[in-house]
Amino acid sequence: MPTWLHVIAGWNPLSAIATAARTLFGNPTAPTNGAGPLEHPVLATLAWTALLLAMFAPLCYARPRT
Repeated sequence: MPTWLHVIAGWNPLSAIATAARTLFGNPTAPTNGAGPLEHPVLATLAWTALLLAMFAPLCYARPRT
């Protein structure tokens, strides 16, 4: 995998979710490769969830009212 694509894959929210699931089920064998979300996957998953909700919940609420 090219280096630039490896960085994108490390910061992908789905990679953090998959690594968090492995960690919570007792199988933390995924390589972190220095990416922040993969070093702390549960925290990163909660942060991604909060960020996406903060971005899209107001949009979903405002869209039908216009």
